[in-house]
Amino acid sequence: MDVAFLVLNDHSESLNGKIYLMGGGWNMLRLPSLPYEWSFGIALGLDVPWGETNMKHELTLHTEDPDGGILGDQLGMDLETGRPAGSIEGQDQRVVLSLGTRLTFSQAGPHAVLVRVADEEIGRTRFYIAEAPPGQAEAESEGLD
Repeated sequence: MDVAFLVLNDHSESLNGKIYLMGGGWNMLRLPSLPYEWSFGIALGLDVPWGETNMKHELTLHTEDPDGGILGDQLGMDLETGRPAGSIEGQDQRVVLSLGTRLTFSQAGPHAVLVRVADEEIGRTRFYIAEAPPGQAEAESEGLD
């Protein structure tokens, strides 16, 4: 199984095999102070190989702080997808998920969202936490060039 995409966002939904998201693709959170509680979305696309369809897979997702510690709860689920009628033999099956989370960030620096199947890491995306400069009162997410 491969991660097709893993996108941090302000809000996302999955419907009929598609992801609808707003404020997606950021990799920096500037927060007014630390610790700070923040809500965000995670859009995830998984490509399940033909030979791994119709089988249960143990999927876990969690967020790590700069020291590798797990923030909040780890999300775990059993995932199984089939082969729709008319599928081309050998075709991967795409599974899309949209998850909302709310975490308290206590440290500045690099953080990561990790995706695992069984005990194997199959994807991660890194983002950074920083305290906003004095005078900037509101928290914001942004992409970096």
